[in-house]
Amino acid sequence: MRPLRSAALVLILALVATACGASQTPPAASSTAAVAASTATATAKPPMDKVTLTGINSTELNLPTLVAIAKGYFVEENIELQDLVIGSSGTLRQAMIAKQYDWGLYAFVHVPIARLAGAPFKVIASIHNQEFFALIVRTQLKDTVKAVKDLRGKKIGYTTPGAATWAIGNVFLKKAGLDPEKDAEFISLGGDNSVFYTALQSGRVDAIVSFEPITQRVLTDNVGYFLIDLYAPGQHMEWVGSDKAAALHLVTREDVLAAKPDLAKRMVNVQKKGLAFIRSNTAAAITDTVLGNTTSAAQFQGLDKSLVTKLIEHIKGGFGDGCVSRSGFDTEMKIALDYKLVTGPITFEQFADTTFAGACP
Repeated sequence: MRPLRSAALVLILALVATACGASQTPPAASSTAAVAASTATATAKPPMDKVTLTGINSTELNLPTLVAIAKGYFVEENIELQDLVIGSSGTLRQAMIAKQYDWGLYAFVHVPIARLAGAPFKVIASIHNQEFFALIVRTQLKDTVKAVKDLRGKKIGYTTPGAATWAIGNVFLKKAGLDPEKDAEFISLGGDNSVFYTALQSGRVDAIVSFEPITQRVLTDNVGYFLIDLYAPGQHMEWVGSDKAAALHLVTREDVLAAKPDLAKRMVNVQKKGLAFIRSNTAAAITDTVLGNTTSAAQFQGLDKSLVTKLIEHIKGGFGDGCVSRSGFDTEMKIALDYKLVTGPITFEQFADTTFAGACP
Protein backbone atom coordinates (compact mmCIF):
# COMPACT_ATOMS: atom_id res chain seq x y z
CA MET A 1 0.00 0.00 0.00
CA ARG A 2 2.87 2.34 0.83
CA PRO A 3 4.35 2.41 -2.73
CA LEU A 4 0.90 3.09 -4.14
CA ARG A 5 0.30 5.95 -1.74
CA SER A 6 3.73 7.42 -2.64
CA ALA A 7 3.02 7.19 -6.35
CA ALA A 8 -0.32 8.76 -5.81
CA LEU A 9 1.29 11.54 -3.82
CA VAL A 10 3.86 12.16 -6.55
CA LEU A 11 1.11 12.24 -9.14
CA ILE A 12 -0.94 14.72 -7.09
CA LEU A 13 2.06 16.96 -6.53
CA ALA A 14 2.84 16.89 -10.27
CA LEU A 15 -0.73 17.80 -11.12
CA VAL A 16 -0.71 20.64 -8.59
CA ALA A 17 2.58 21.95 -9.96
CA THR A 18 1.26 21.78 -13.52
CA ALA A 19 -1.95 23.52 -12.53
CA CYS A 20 -0.05 26.20 -10.68
CA GLY A 21 2.28 26.71 -13.63
CA ALA A 22 -0.66 26.97 -16.00
CA SER A 23 -2.47 29.43 -13.76
CA GLN A 24 0.57 31.64 -13.13
CA THR A 25 1.33 32.53 -16.77
CA PRO A 26 -2.10 33.94 -17.80
CA PRO A 27 -2.42 36.16 -14.70
CA ALA A 28 0.98 37.65 -15.52
CA ALA A 29 -0.17 38.45 -19.04
CA SER A 30 -3.55 39.57 -17.75
CA SER A 31 -1.88 41.84 -15.20
CA THR A 32 0.28 43.45 -17.89
CA ALA A 33 -2.74 44.07 -20.06
CA ALA A 34 -4.62 45.55 -17.12
CA VAL A 35 -1.77 47.92 -16.31
CA ALA A 36 -1.56 48.99 -19.96
CA ALA A 37 -5.31 49.60 -20.07
CA SER A 38 -5.16 51.52 -16.79
CA THR A 39 -2.29 53.68 -18.06
CA ALA A 40 -4.12 54.41 -21.31
CA THR A 41 -7.22 55.39 -19.34
CA ALA A 42 -5.20 57.62 -17.03
CA THR A 43 -3.39 59.43 -19.85
CA ALA A 44 -6.33 59.76 -22.24
CA LYS A 45 -8.14 63.10 -21.97
CA PRO A 46 -11.70 63.77 -22.94
CA PRO A 47 -12.19 65.88 -26.07
CA MET A 48 -11.51 69.57 -25.53
CA ASP A 49 -14.55 71.75 -24.91
CA LYS A 50 -14.85 74.31 -27.69
CA VAL A 51 -15.97 77.76 -26.58
CA THR A 52 -16.45 81.23 -27.98
CA LEU A 53 -15.92 84.18 -25.64
CA THR A 54 -17.40 87.62 -26.31
CA GLY A 55 -16.36 91.09 -25.17
CA ILE A 56 -15.40 94.59 -26.22
CA ASN A 57 -11.88 95.72 -27.09
CA SER A 58 -11.09 96.90 -23.56
CA THR A 59 -7.77 95.96 -22.00
CA GLU A 60 -9.33 96.21 -18.54
CA LEU A 61 -11.86 93.58 -19.62
CA ASN A 62 -9.69 91.31 -21.74
CA LEU A 63 -6.20 91.32 -20.21
CA PRO A 64 -6.64 88.12 -18.12
CA THR A 65 -7.98 86.37 -21.23
CA LEU A 66 -5.11 87.63 -23.38
CA VAL A 67 -2.62 86.41 -20.78
CA ALA A 68 -4.44 83.07 -20.68
CA ILE A 69 -4.17 82.74 -24.47
CA ALA A 70 -0.47 83.54 -24.41
CA LYS A 71 0.31 81.26 -21.45
CA GLY A 72 -1.82 78.33 -22.64
CA TYR A 73 -4.22 78.38 -19.69
CA PHE A 74 -7.22 77.48 -21.86
CA VAL A 75 -5.41 74.35 -23.07
CA GLU A 76 -4.40 73.51 -19.49
CA GLU A 77 -8.10 73.49 -18.62
CA ASN A 78 -8.90 71.32 -21.65
CA ILE A 79 -10.67 74.17 -23.43
CA GLU A 80 -10.27 75.20 -27.05
CA LEU A 81 -10.96 78.92 -27.41
CA GLN A 82 -12.34 78.94 -30.93
CA ASP A 83 -12.94 82.66 -31.09
CA LEU A 84 -12.75 85.83 -29.03
CA VAL A 85 -15.57 87.89 -30.51
CA ILE A 86 -15.01 91.61 -30.07
CA GLY A 87 -17.86 94.04 -30.68
CA SER A 88 -20.38 96.37 -29.09
CA SER A 89 -21.37 95.15 -25.64
CA GLY A 90 -25.04 96.04 -26.09
CA THR A 91 -25.21 94.02 -29.31
CA LEU A 92 -23.32 91.09 -27.79
CA ARG A 93 -25.60 91.13 -24.75
CA GLN A 94 -28.60 90.67 -27.03
CA ALA A 95 -26.82 87.84 -28.85
CA MET A 96 -26.11 86.10 -25.55
CA ILE A 97 -29.72 86.55 -24.45
CA ALA A 98 -30.68 84.87 -27.76
CA LYS A 99 -28.25 82.02 -26.91
CA GLN A 100 -25.99 82.68 -29.87
CA TYR A 101 -23.16 82.77 -27.31
CA ASP A 102 -22.81 81.19 -23.87
CA TRP A 103 -19.83 83.03 -22.37
CA GLY A 104 -19.13 86.74 -22.21
CA LEU A 105 -16.98 89.39 -20.57
CA TYR A 106 -19.28 92.19 -19.43
CA ALA A 107 -19.49 95.30 -17.28
CA PHE A 108 -21.81 95.27 -14.28
CA VAL A 109 -24.80 97.04 -15.83
CA HIS A 110 -25.42 94.29 -18.40
CA VAL A 111 -26.34 91.70 -15.78
CA PRO A 112 -29.26 93.56 -14.15
CA ILE A 113 -30.43 94.82 -17.55
CA ALA A 114 -30.53 91.23 -18.86
CA ARG A 115 -32.11 89.75 -15.72
CA LEU A 116 -34.79 92.41 -15.53
CA ALA A 117 -35.56 91.62 -19.18
CA GLY A 118 -36.08 87.95 -18.26
CA ALA A 119 -32.66 86.63 -19.30
CA PRO A 120 -30.92 84.87 -16.39
CA PHE A 121 -27.37 86.18 -16.77
CA LYS A 122 -25.02 85.12 -13.99
CA VAL A 123 -21.59 86.38 -12.97
CA ILE A 124 -19.22 83.50 -12.16
CA ALA A 125 -15.98 85.46 -11.65
CA SER A 126 -14.98 89.10 -11.27
CA ILE A 127 -12.20 90.54 -13.39
CA HIS A 128 -11.78 94.18 -12.39
CA ASN A 129 -12.56 95.50 -8.90
CA GLN A 130 -12.94 99.19 -9.64
CA GLU A 131 -14.59 101.31 -12.28
CA PHE A 132 -12.12 102.14 -14.99
CA PHE A 133 -13.67 104.56 -17.47
CA ALA A 134 -12.17 107.96 -18.15
CA LEU A 135 -13.76 111.13 -19.48
CA ILE A 136 -11.41 112.62 -22.07
CA VAL A 137 -11.87 115.95 -23.83
CA ARG A 138 -10.28 116.98 -27.13
CA THR A 139 -7.18 119.10 -26.67
CA GLN A 140 -8.57 122.17 -28.47
CA LEU A 141 -11.03 122.70 -25.56
CA LYS A 142 -8.44 122.66 -22.78
CA ASP A 143 -8.89 126.35 -21.97
CA THR A 144 -12.69 126.21 -21.82
CA VAL A 145 -13.57 122.74 -20.50
CA LYS A 146 -11.98 122.33 -17.08
CA ALA A 147 -14.78 120.53 -15.25
CA VAL A 148 -17.61 118.19 -16.24
CA LYS A 149 -20.15 120.98 -15.94
CA ASP A 150 -18.31 122.75 -18.77
CA LEU A 151 -19.50 120.02 -21.16
CA ARG A 152 -22.91 121.69 -21.39
CA GLY A 153 -23.87 121.84 -25.08
CA LYS A 154 -21.03 119.51 -26.08
CA LYS A 155 -21.05 116.18 -27.95
CA ILE A 156 -19.92 113.12 -26.00
CA GLY A 157 -18.94 109.84 -27.69
CA TYR A 158 -19.74 106.43 -26.23
CA THR A 159 -20.23 102.91 -27.61
CA THR A 160 -23.94 102.00 -27.79
CA PRO A 161 -27.15 102.64 -25.80
CA GLY A 162 -27.31 100.43 -22.72
CA ALA A 163 -23.57 99.79 -22.73
CA ALA A 164 -21.29 100.53 -19.78
CA THR A 165 -19.88 103.65 -21.49
CA TRP A 166 -23.43 104.95 -21.76
CA ALA A 167 -24.06 104.12 -18.10
CA ILE A 168 -20.96 105.76 -16.66
CA GLY A 169 -21.29 108.72 -19.04
CA ASN A 170 -24.73 109.34 -17.57
CA VAL A 171 -23.30 109.11 -14.06
CA PHE A 172 -20.53 111.63 -14.80
CA LEU A 173 -22.93 114.19 -16.26
CA LYS A 174 -25.72 113.77 -13.72
CA LYS A 175 -23.30 113.96 -10.81
CA ALA A 176 -22.05 117.26 -12.22
CA GLY A 177 -25.62 118.58 -12.38
CA LEU A 178 -26.17 118.11 -16.11
CA ASP A 179 -29.11 116.37 -17.78
CA PRO A 180 -27.64 113.95 -20.37
CA GLU A 181 -30.79 114.24 -22.50
CA LYS A 182 -30.96 118.03 -22.53
CA ASP A 183 -27.59 119.51 -21.64
CA ALA A 184 -25.33 117.43 -23.90
CA GLU A 185 -25.57 115.25 -26.98
CA PHE A 186 -24.53 111.62 -26.70
CA ILE A 187 -23.09 110.21 -29.94
CA SER A 188 -22.95 106.44 -30.43
CA LEU A 189 -19.58 105.43 -31.91
CA GLY A 190 -19.98 101.64 -31.85
CA GLY A 191 -17.38 99.10 -30.83
CA ASP A 192 -14.39 100.09 -32.99
CA ASN A 193 -11.68 101.75 -30.91
CA SER A 194 -10.20 103.56 -33.92
CA VAL A 195 -13.52 105.34 -34.42
CA PHE A 196 -13.25 106.84 -30.92
CA TYR A 197 -9.78 108.15 -31.72
CA THR A 198 -10.71 109.70 -35.05
CA ALA A 199 -14.01 111.10 -33.75
CA LEU A 200 -12.15 113.00 -31.03
CA GLN A 201 -9.29 113.96 -33.31
CA SER A 202 -11.59 115.33 -36.03
CA GLY A 203 -13.91 117.19 -33.66
CA ARG A 204 -16.89 115.01 -34.48
CA VAL A 205 -17.23 114.70 -30.70
CA ASP A 206 -15.90 116.98 -27.97
CA ALA A 207 -15.32 114.26 -25.39
CA ILE A 208 -15.34 110.48 -25.10
CA VAL A 209 -16.11 108.01 -22.34
CA SER A 210 -12.85 106.16 -22.71
CA PHE A 211 -11.04 102.98 -21.70
CA GLU A 212 -7.74 101.31 -22.58
CA PRO A 213 -6.13 101.10 -25.05
CA ILE A 214 -7.95 104.18 -26.38
CA THR A 215 -7.02 106.35 -23.41
CA GLN A 216 -3.23 106.10 -23.57
CA ARG A 217 -3.16 106.44 -27.35
CA VAL A 218 -5.23 109.64 -27.22
CA LEU A 219 -3.11 111.08 -24.40
CA THR A 220 0.21 110.12 -26.00
CA ASP A 221 -0.73 111.73 -29.32
CA ASN A 222 -2.07 114.83 -27.53
CA VAL A 223 -5.46 114.33 -29.12
CA GLY A 224 -7.18 114.72 -25.74
CA TYR A 225 -6.71 115.20 -22.00
CA PHE A 226 -8.17 113.75 -18.81
CA LEU A 227 -11.21 115.41 -17.34
CA ILE A 228 -11.82 112.35 -15.13
CA ASP A 229 -9.37 109.52 -14.48
CA LEU A 230 -10.87 107.03 -12.03
CA TYR A 231 -7.40 105.60 -11.34
CA ALA A 232 -6.16 108.96 -10.04
CA PRO A 233 -6.10 109.28 -6.24
CA GLY A 234 -9.48 110.23 -4.81
CA GLN A 235 -11.39 110.27 -8.09
CA HIS A 236 -12.95 106.83 -7.75
CA MET A 237 -14.35 107.80 -4.35
CA GLU A 238 -15.54 111.15 -5.70
CA TRP A 239 -17.35 109.83 -8.77
CA VAL A 240 -18.30 106.28 -7.76
CA GLY A 241 -18.73 106.70 -4.01
CA SER A 242 -16.41 103.88 -3.00
CA ASP A 243 -12.88 102.60 -3.48
CA LYS A 244 -14.22 99.26 -4.73
CA ALA A 245 -16.77 98.43 -7.41
CA ALA A 246 -17.83 95.18 -9.09
CA ALA A 247 -17.00 96.54 -12.51
CA LEU A 248 -16.12 93.70 -14.93
CA HIS A 249 -17.00 90.03 -14.97
CA LEU A 250 -17.05 86.63 -16.64
CA VAL A 251 -20.73 85.99 -17.32
CA THR A 252 -22.84 83.09 -18.52
CA ARG A 253 -26.52 82.11 -18.24
CA GLU A 254 -28.18 79.92 -15.63
CA ASP A 255 -29.09 77.26 -18.22
CA VAL A 256 -25.42 76.95 -19.19
CA LEU A 257 -24.40 76.64 -15.54
CA ALA A 258 -26.95 73.89 -14.99
CA ALA A 259 -25.88 71.96 -18.10
CA LYS A 260 -22.09 72.47 -17.91
CA PRO A 261 -20.95 73.11 -14.33
CA ASP A 262 -17.55 71.51 -14.88
CA LEU A 263 -16.86 73.67 -17.92
CA ALA A 264 -17.95 76.74 -15.95
CA LYS A 265 -15.45 75.82 -13.23
CA ARG A 266 -12.66 75.48 -15.79
CA MET A 267 -13.60 78.77 -17.48
CA VAL A 268 -13.27 80.42 -14.07
CA ASN A 269 -9.94 78.69 -13.52
CA VAL A 270 -8.64 80.22 -16.77
CA GLN A 271 -9.52 83.73 -15.58
CA LYS A 272 -8.09 83.12 -12.11
CA LYS A 273 -4.79 81.96 -13.60
CA GLY A 274 -4.67 85.03 -15.83
CA LEU A 275 -5.44 87.31 -12.89
CA ALA A 276 -2.78 85.64 -10.74
CA PHE A 277 -0.18 86.22 -13.47
CA ILE A 278 -1.15 89.90 -13.76
CA ARG A 279 -0.99 90.45 -10.01
CA SER A 280 2.38 88.76 -9.61
CA ASN A 281 4.22 90.26 -12.59
CA THR A 282 5.35 93.71 -13.70
CA ALA A 283 3.61 95.61 -16.47
CA ALA A 284 6.71 95.06 -18.63
CA ALA A 285 6.60 91.28 -18.09
CA ILE A 286 2.87 91.19 -18.87
CA THR A 287 3.49 93.19 -22.04
CA ASP A 288 6.20 90.78 -23.15
CA THR A 289 3.80 87.89 -22.59
CA VAL A 290 0.81 89.20 -24.52
CA LEU A 291 2.87 90.70 -27.34
CA GLY A 292 4.80 87.46 -27.66
CA ASN A 293 1.71 85.61 -28.87
CA THR A 294 0.22 86.41 -32.28
CA THR A 295 -3.39 86.01 -31.14
CA SER A 296 -3.17 88.08 -27.96
CA ALA A 297 -0.95 90.70 -29.62
CA ALA A 298 -3.66 91.39 -32.22
CA GLN A 299 -5.61 93.52 -29.72
CA PHE A 300 -2.68 95.93 -29.53
CA GLN A 301 -2.11 96.23 -33.26
CA GLY A 302 -0.52 99.55 -34.16
CA LEU A 303 0.63 100.27 -30.59
CA ASP A 304 4.30 100.17 -29.70
CA LYS A 305 5.62 98.16 -26.78
CA SER A 306 6.24 101.15 -24.52
CA LEU A 307 2.65 102.35 -24.93
CA VAL A 308 1.23 98.88 -24.14
CA THR A 309 3.42 98.73 -21.02
CA LYS A 310 2.22 102.18 -19.99
CA LEU A 311 -1.46 101.35 -20.36
CA ILE A 312 -1.11 98.05 -18.47
CA GLU A 313 0.70 99.88 -15.67
CA HIS A 314 -2.17 102.38 -15.58
CA ILE A 315 -4.85 99.72 -14.99
CA LYS A 316 -2.91 96.96 -13.21
CA GLY A 317 -4.06 97.85 -9.70
CA GLY A 318 -7.71 97.19 -10.51
CA PHE A 319 -7.38 93.44 -11.09
CA GLY A 320 -8.46 91.11 -8.29
CA ASP A 321 -8.26 87.35 -7.80
CA GLY A 322 -11.65 86.46 -9.30
CA CYS A 323 -13.80 86.54 -6.18
CA VAL A 324 -17.07 88.48 -6.42
CA SER A 325 -17.29 91.40 -3.99
CA ARG A 326 -20.54 91.96 -2.10
CA SER A 327 -19.65 95.55 -1.25
CA GLY A 328 -18.58 96.09 -4.87
CA PHE A 329 -21.98 94.80 -5.99
CA ASP A 330 -23.74 97.12 -3.54
CA THR A 331 -21.79 100.10 -4.91
CA GLU A 332 -22.70 99.31 -8.51
CA MET A 333 -26.33 98.52 -7.72
CA LYS A 334 -26.72 101.83 -5.87
CA ILE A 335 -25.28 103.76 -8.82
CA ALA A 336 -27.53 101.91 -11.27
CA LEU A 337 -30.62 102.74 -9.21
CA ASP A 338 -29.68 106.29 -8.19
CA TYR A 339 -28.98 107.30 -11.78
CA LYS A 340 -31.84 105.27 -13.26
CA LEU A 341 -29.61 103.07 -15.38
CA VAL A 342 -31.88 100.08 -14.65
CA THR A 343 -35.59 99.77 -13.95
CA GLY A 344 -35.19 98.02 -10.60
CA PRO A 345 -32.84 96.20 -8.25
CA ILE A 346 -31.57 92.64 -8.27
CA THR A 347 -30.00 90.80 -5.34
CA PHE A 348 -26.41 89.65 -4.99
CA GLU A 349 -27.64 86.05 -5.20
CA GLN A 350 -29.39 86.81 -8.48
CA PHE A 351 -26.29 88.61 -9.73
CA ALA A 352 -23.61 86.01 -9.03
CA ASP A 353 -22.92 82.32 -8.51
CA THR A 354 -19.82 82.28 -6.32
CA THR A 355 -19.42 78.49 -6.34
CA PHE A 356 -16.22 78.57 -8.38
CA ALA A 357 -14.55 81.94 -7.73
CA GLY A 358 -15.81 82.61 -4.21
CA ALA A 359 -17.39 85.66 -2.60
CA CYS A 360 -15.42 88.40 -0.88
CA PRO A 361 -16.25 91.51 1.18
